[in-house]
Amino acid sequence: MRRCLSLLLALVLLLPGCGKKEDEATTQPCEVIARVMWACTSECGEDDSLFRWYLYAGMQQQGFGEEEEYHSDEEMNTLLSDFYGLEDLDWYDAAIVRMEGVRAFELAVLSVPKDKQDTVVKAFQAHLLDRQGAFTGYAPEQAALVENGKVITCGQEVALLICENVPDAQSAFERCYGDGVFAEGVPDFLRPEPEKRPDGRYVYTDPETDDMTLFDSSAILAAWESGDDSGLSKQDKAVLKAAEAVFEECVTPEMSDYDKELALYAWLTGNVTYDQTHYEKQGAPRTSYEPYGPLIEGRGVCLGYAETFRLLMDMAGIECITVTGAGFRNRENHAWNMVKLSGEWYCVDSTWDHVPVGPPDGPENPIQYANYFNVTSQHMADTDHQWDYDSVPEATAEDGGRP
Repeated sequence: MRRCLSLLLALVLLLPGCGKKEDEATTQPCEVIARVMWACTSECGEDDSLFRWYLYAGMQQQGFGEEEEYHSDEEMNTLLSDFYGLEDLDWYDAAIVRMEGVRAFELAVLSVPKDKQDTVVKAFQAHLLDRQGAFTGYAPEQAALVENGKVITCGQEVALLICENVPDAQSAFERCYGDGVFAEGVPDFLRPEPEKRPDGRYVYTDPETDDMTLFDSSAILAAWESGDDSGLSKQDKAVLKAAEAVFEECVTPEMSDYDKELALYAWLTGNVTYDQTHYEKQGAPRTSYEPYGPLIEGRGVCLGYAETFRLLMDMAGIECITVTGAGFRNRENHAWNMVKLSGEWYCVDSTWDHVPVGPPDGPENPIQYANYFNVTSQHMADTDHQWDYDSVPEATAEDGGRP
């Protein structure tokens, strides 16, 4: 397919109206516009199989895609609703290309009546915020990519651009007309300043984006303490066996509670990856929200990380709770932990620290994790965490829990 792109781009630049400021119309289908934009991105050089194209079947005769990439009116309506919340929209043509998993790359072009453009622009802007929120903390570089995304309009088309080199993609879009019009900024109704408490923290509102029901680990803990796992389910037996293996690898009897916590945190952040399916339409399986995902499958979402850490702390005899709250100004559900060492509470967020900066390098600098190991509640609030502040202890100690 890529061998057609240089010829395609040359043909587009020769079409009447391309590059003429006074001409705000185009005879090109959305697929062609999207492919011209795509050809100007650095991501275009990656493996073709990484991209998923969604194209309108009504324009297939003018297209360059594979048969399975074209979708009927009904299918496109469903996609527009699922991706952007656009329901009952009047549209003429549509083309979308995105990368799945933990990749924010996405280009979309919709051709709509002039009186519907504002609706699409606002939906695309809301989508940018949602995607930024989804990647915040988990994949900072992808969140930054979305933050630099743009929504542009020209003629009957509205385009969404999330890619490494937005200016080049925008220039490609504009060359299909005259000058494109950048839909700049975020409307107040989409991103109002959340209400703040007298202490300056954002008032917590549950975004309800995920089922944050906590895992019941009581049976596993009872089996751990008694040494009898005969009453456990097959899945819980597997979790206990895996947790025991982590203890064998990381914990020794002479360790202090702090050393045990550090060793288990290092194992969790160094051996578990974030479940990329959380970003996809079908979402992550429930096992990724529970200890089974991180301990058995090596992957999990934030609640899975937090519940695994809580289980390991309980097994180590260290008081620990899971905090369910939100991130990105209450737009996404999130979970982390609090631990109690020597009478003081500390916050840890193993999900947002899931890639260690480096190993401990001595007593003067015993840990090099990014930002979220044994920090204060205020640090969490200052780094875009929101929660029901009155329902959990306040972590105030700033010594990191070191004995």
